[in-house]
Amino acid sequence: MRRFRRLALTTMVLAVLAQAQTPALAAAEADPRTAIALPADLRPAFLAHMRHHMDALDDIIARLAAADFKGAAGVARTELEPGSGAGFGRYLPIEFREMGLGMHRAAAEFATVVEAVPAQPAAADWQKAIAALQTLSAHCRGCHGAFRVE
Repeated sequence: MRRFRRLALTTMVLAVLAQAQTPALAAAEADPRTAIALPADLRPAFLAHMRHHMDALDDIIARLAAADFKGAAGVARTELEPGSGAGFGRYLPIEFREMGLGMHRAAAEFATVVEAVPAQPAAADWQKAIAALQTLSAHCRGCHGAFRVE
């Protein structure tokens, strides 16, 4: 009888422990992206920096919507070009850094494309601008689709 109780108690404890871990395991299984574990004191600043990238992308889109090609180029050059990082690279996997550098280079290329748009843009100029914007946003999408911050 004691043996049965001990077995039953052990089984219950294991079941409770398994259920306690299930949400974490389910979350990891539900989100197959590569987890990036940053030092706790850097995480808020890193996430703010990523949100800044999204703000810059939105500002670029707003300027394009207003046909302000020079303004869109200015945002890309000042906010997203290579060298605009905040020094987080040493904490990130090489794959993340390479994708990030690709995004910064795409921002520079976007700026070059839209700076060349004349005052009276033709349909082809718009197509080039939107294609360059899509190349830039594809880098954002790729990185966010591959990585998550813990």
